Amino acid sequence: MNKFIVLSLIFLFLLSACKRSETEFSFPQKPITVIVYTGPGGLIDITARKFVDIASKYTDVTFVVENKPGSGGIVALKKLLQLPADGYTIFACTKSNISKIVATGGDFYIDAIDWAAMMMADPECVITNRNSEIKSWEDIVADAKEKKGKQLWLGPANGGLDHVTSLKIWDKVGIKAKWIPFKSGGKARAALLGKQGVAYVGNPREVLGNDELQIAAVSSSKRLKQFPDVPIFSEFGIEDMENEYMWRGFVYKKGTPPQIKAWYDELFTKVANDPEWKEYWENGGIDVTYKDAEEFTQIIKKDQADFEYYLQKLGIISNQGENFFSKLNDPQTLQFILIAVILFLIFLGILFTRMSAIKDIGNIMIPIFFIILALLFLLLSFTFPNDEEVGPSVVPRLWIFILIPLNIILLIKAIRQEAKVETTQHLKIIFSFVLLLIAYLLSIYYIGYFISSFLFLAIGMILLGYRKYWIIIFIDFGWLIFSYLIFYKMLYVPLPLGIIIEALFL
Repeated sequence: MNKFIVLSLIFLFLLSACKRSETEFSFPQKPITVIVYTGPGGLIDITARKFVDIASKYTDVTFVVENKPGSGGIVALKKLLQLPADGYTIFACTKSNISKIVATGGDFYIDAIDWAAMMMADPECVITNRNSEIKSWEDIVADAKEKKGKQLWLGPANGGLDHVTSLKIWDKVGIKAKWIPFKSGGKARAALLGKQGVAYVGNPREVLGNDELQIAAVSSSKRLKQFPDVPIFSEFGIEDMENEYMWRGFVYKKGTPPQIKAWYDELFTKVANDPEWKEYWENGGIDVTYKDAEEFTQIIKKDQADFEYYLQKLGIISNQGENFFSKLNDPQTLQFILIAVILFLIFLGILFTRMSAIKDIGNIMIPIFFIILALLFLLLSFTFPNDEEVGPSVVPRLWIFILIPLNIILLIKAIRQEAKVETTQHLKIIFSFVLLLIAYLLSIYYIGYFISSFLFLAIGMILLGYRKYWIIIFIDFGWLIFSYLIFYKMLYVPLPLGIIIEALFL
């Protein structure tokens, strides 16, 4: 009897375990979110929404497209990685994301996601103005040789896919030119129509509906059936350019269960082979080439290596192992550091000789603080690109060279004051300021650069005796706006948002 009870209990346990197993791997049971890293209307946004439309033929699941623009896809990727690896969130990605990841030193993102499916290959091409004297590929090459490096090519993003494609073309052909980056492809095409440059690098679909644009050459193994009159690069003796294309695909977080991956593999395959999907994209000269996770991952590795090579060549990223300390071997860097140290020591000497005659220590500490801050930014700028006439290193240095003289003037005026102040008051303010600085550095990790900097600047100025609150707020917001526009948006410096803020809002 006891054996019968034990066997019955074992049987019931196994039966319930099987039922739980079926429940656990019953997917999907709720809507799936497709994160898009651009605003509505971009090609990757259209890709995601078309995928959702076609996928509805093969599954009853509800898809929700969520636009999460910012930092070339970094914001969207962070959102994906903060969520569980349960398959209910996927990310619509493009080859441009690899450029941004490499440029911002976020290579760990590549290893933190599974590259699920490449859905298409959109060939890169060189587009010209039909009304310009330079419109064929032969015209471009002849003009480039005549101008000896001063020919202008247009496109979006410095160091992006189109820029890197241009560098590859120039290397293959043996010509030199200048890349003029624009905020978007649309603005670059408008500049081409205004004859501000001779060539625009993009994709064939971008000439559709505009009779003033024409394709001079396209990166493909054979002529596109939608553009039969457009030559391919190999026809001009330029080899190994047939695989230069903008791919678009989908990824999910690493750690997604195998059963869910299999579900997605089946869905991606069905959508890729759907006649409506193929017709929609092939009309724009896009090759609807599906690559599964294994093939897609190999493509990513090659793209990563290519971008690392060319972004190093451009100076957008440092060579492997190169950092600020390795820059100390550079004579220009040593010269700047030496001058900065000498000037700072001179002012420290003047300051301590006149300490007893200073009326308000706040008037001294504020310019000293900004001089130190400016010198730190100056030193950091040596790790920025430095081989272009106007590059990321130029912008912060322009501000630094304005900031330092202004604060030196303020410092001289403060030192020349003759009223006395108690030594204990000196120590109290300095000690408080050091504590505030430590709190600032710690708070950046939790509540991010922007909130921490706002509080730090406001409290710091009040602590140092400044009481014109509207000016404090103006300086605060001015610095944050500058940081956002220059460091975050223009230079793609990944200013920390803070783990608490990311958890609440991203």
